[in-house]
Amino acid sequence: MKKIAFFLLTALLTSCHVVTSNNGDLDGLWQMTTIENLQTGEVSDARDINTGLNWAFQGSLLMLRGGQEVVCRFDHAGETLKIYSPYISGRFAEEHDDTPITDATILNIYGIYQLEEYFKILQLDANDMQLESANVRLTFRKY
Repeated sequence: MKKIAFFLLTALLTSCHVVTSNNGDLDGLWQMTTIENLQTGEVSDARDINTGLNWAFQGSLLMLRGGQEVVCRFDHAGETLKIYSPYISGRFAEEHDDTPITDATILNIYGIYQLEEYFKILQLDANDMQLESANVRLTFRKY
């Protein structure tokens, strides 16, 4: 009996495939707290916009929620965050197809002004994140 249990446990452990990322503190759900316009100096409370703006990082995908639900790819390397390939999420649509975004205007609510946007990571730890692009400085807290 012990041999069978050992065999089953060994088979189970060797068949498991664990997926991990190298995103460190970036992975998880972030609530945007402020958006600062770098041209005008105006600071907006992002928690009041459409019941809050959230960014959720996992693996190589970023989900933006608050306006329309958007899914993007991202690359995180050192102090740089590149966001690209945005799609309007179709998970609640009848067809369940994601629609490519061709006009970055829909992303502006999230502080993204280009279809391929680069952010400098000013701060990133287990609780707080601050990103800066050519246009805005975004501040987040982790849920």
